Amino acid sequence: MSGTRPARQDLRLVGPALTAWGAAALAVGLSTPGRLALVAGGAALGALAVWRGTRPARARHRDRWQTGTPTLALAALLVALVVASVAAQDALRTRGVAEALAWSGSADVVLRTSEPASPLASSGPDGAARVILEATLTGLEVRGHEIGARAPVLVIGSAAWSEVVPGSVVHARVRLRPTEPGERPVALVLADTPAVATGPPWWRAASHAVRTGLLAATDGLPPHAALLPGIGVGDDSRVPPDLADAMRATSLGHLLAVSGAHIAIVLTGVLVATASLGRTGRAACCVAVLVALVALVGPDPSVVRAVTMGGVVVLALVLGRRASALPALGSAVVLLVLVDPWIAREIGFALSVSATAGLVLGAGPLTEVLARRVPPVVAPAIAVPLAAQLACLPVLVLVDPGVATYGVLANALVAPVIAPVTVLALLAAAASTWWAAGAHGLLWVAQGGTWWIDQVARRGAELPLARLPWPPGWVGTALLLGVVVVVVALARTRAGRALLARLEGRWSALLLGAGGAVAAVACAAALVAPWRPALVRVATPVVEPAFPPPDWRLVQCDVGQGSALLISTAAGGGGGSAVMVDVGPPDGDVAGCLADVGITRLERLVLTHADADHVGGLAAVLGAVVVERALVPRTTDPRAAGVVRALTDAGVAVEETVVATDADGGATAPHDVVGAADLRVLWPTDRAVQLADPDDANDLSLTLWVQAPELSVLVHGDLGASAQQGLVRTWPGLLERPPDVVVVAHHGSADQDPALLTAAAGRLALVSVGADNDYGHPASVTSDTLTAAGAVVVRTDRCGAVAVAGASRGSGAHGTGTGAGDGDGALIVSGCRADLGAAAGPGAGTGVGAGAGPGAGIDARSFAAARAGGPS
Repeated sequence: MSGTRPARQDLRLVGPALTAWGAAALAVGLSTPGRLALVAGGAALGALAVWRGTRPARARHRDRWQTGTPTLALAALLVALVVASVAAQDALRTRGVAEALAWSGSADVVLRTSEPASPLASSGPDGAARVILEATLTGLEVRGHEIGARAPVLVIGSAAWSEVVPGSVVHARVRLRPTEPGERPVALVLADTPAVATGPPWWRAASHAVRTGLLAATDGLPPHAALLPGIGVGDDSRVPPDLADAMRATSLGHLLAVSGAHIAIVLTGVLVATASLGRTGRAACCVAVLVALVALVGPDPSVVRAVTMGGVVVLALVLGRRASALPALGSAVVLLVLVDPWIAREIGFALSVSATAGLVLGAGPLTEVLARRVPPVVAPAIAVPLAAQLACLPVLVLVDPGVATYGVLANALVAPVIAPVTVLALLAAAASTWWAAGAHGLLWVAQGGTWWIDQVARRGAELPLARLPWPPGWVGTALLLGVVVVVVALARTRAGRALLARLEGRWSALLLGAGGAVAAVACAAALVAPWRPALVRVATPVVEPAFPPPDWRLVQCDVGQGSALLISTAAGGGGGSAVMVDVGPPDGDVAGCLADVGITRLERLVLTHADADHVGGLAAVLGAVVVERALVPRTTDPRAAGVVRALTDAGVAVEETVVATDADGGATAPHDVVGAADLRVLWPTDRAVQLADPDDANDLSLTLWVQAPELSVLVHGDLGASAQQGLVRTWPGLLERPPDVVVVAHHGSADQDPALLTAAAGRLALVSVGADNDYGHPASVTSDTLTAAGAVVVRTDRCGAVAVAGASRGSGAHGTGTGAGDGDGALIVSGCRADLGAAAGPGAGTGVGAGAGPGAGIDARSFAAARAGGPS
């Protein structure tokens, strides 16, 4: 026989583990009736197991029929246990919080933070920076009532919260807002006041000191040495954004998180160092190291999964049983979803489990296949990242459709330096609090490895076709699952190995040779700057990119001479629900735009004023989607009453809003958090409404500042110059920090305040306007002013509907456009059907080039807008 038969894997826990995982993912988002239905499904599985275990069977088939009975019984038991765990934990999580969520005012709370604060990408209209962090709500006082609680929450606070050490107890006055069902946080905590914190437990303080010391030890080293804290303890706070983007584009982003590979390196070192100890002593050392590692790194999903699996392996060592990786992984999944069912919905957990399963099932067979074609030393270096990447692709495509072409090659190239860099980074972390010079010296040695990782990531991200487009959503996932199944079948089955053997002839050699020649020419051309743009233009695949991209944050609908803007409320963009600002004219086909984008529910409908080109499509919207709540300005316009009546007749709750001012000129912006979107109304003020001309509805248009995780947006309505000047007097911070995107007032008319137009131009200026309109919109003076201020101007009369996504991930975002920006990340604009020069206005080519970076495959459907600050 040629070759050895692959070792048989113990698959008995795979079915129950997947059943428990799926049950947890469903149960956390279901109401009580839904959970009871899930229990009924588990009971049906149990009944099937009993039937199969007790029915008389023919002797010849007994083994085949009886084998699955314990598996079914265990799966049924796990469904019941998972639902019971969810119900019990949900009751504990929500206890005492319901009253606070029903109260719209402020509450005094006690929080225990669980992780360091991370800066939000965008600030509010006052220009103040904000941070976000996870915490546990342990107590609160609402309207004089003290309530005990134990609820996970997500805190959005001022920059002062960044000084809070993880594990600290914080007293603050906040507002609470509910989150979506199924999310881990029970509530969103909006903390505008500084936190009053007391110190964390000694072990959290010690771990924080170690992480801080490790960061300090990188001072004086090259920028790529900032990878060392990420590789060592998962702290990527100092990694340059462009390097992080390049690593994601080449599938190297996993190096910045502590995962299974990290645990394997650590446990291998511990077992080697404790070889002279007995079985119990070695196991105790492994457990102690794993506990210390979790305390140091923090309970991220991938860390918890990897450490739990390591604990299962250590238990097998203590019991003297042969450690089997697949049963260990199944046990880890079951244990984790029972203890923390909400982990079942987290992408990090899914990626971690998928990568480990790929290594267990695919690395060995792929190594065996490759060893017959490449040197034996090289085969594992290719097989290991290939197996992990194939297993992770079906999960990754749900988040970011596209395939990193050179991911396997990049992982194989950096594999030799990962283990020594990890060990040196951990030793430096251990020494950082008592021997700073020694820690710096260890990192100085290790930074040679990070230089190599930096070079591989950046060069790989710059190669042509570094990212191939792929169908988004579940269709793309299903296709990738098919690819994975075919590859595993070829590697593991006798028929597959026979097929591969037949392909080893001259046709195989010819194809490999041709592929190698093409790859060599592409790599050579990519390294020679003058050839790169021409090569990209020739090599860019003729694939119509998905519109909108799955991570869209804004969509400016093409409704002719009018305006209709959609803002995704999902945490990562996209999704089926959104905030809509205005609905366009009666003939604007706004319902078609909603259908194209896939919106079925509007959590908020904001109508800026009652002009027909902004509210004429209201009936079409109310007939096409569910509208939960509407927001309109408090105004003297008599037409507004008809708009409100149409909304209330359709069963939509309506809120008339106005900016309250005090005697000293201070203003309070009405505030509404809708999913990931933070809405603040900036205009009109109560004084403006009192003094306004009833016949001039434009100057009472509702003006909105929207803050999302990736970008900020200023939506003006139809404000004229005089009202814009009042807006600036009310919010002087608008002149200090521009938004990322501005929806230009009044379709780009000439009636603009020059100071505000220039200061708030942002990176991208959207003009919703009809082709060949009779108003001369947009005015050339308005377009020229925006372009001179550094904004890329995009017009719907030339582009059609356009989508905007934030924070470019580096080369090949959305398949065609890229942009590293200059530190804040590019804004990727998709869907423009016109030539870029025409779509963006004078000088747009310069602005777009600045955002895109060298070698970007820019076309008229997707491009990167540079940060504001003038053409570069």
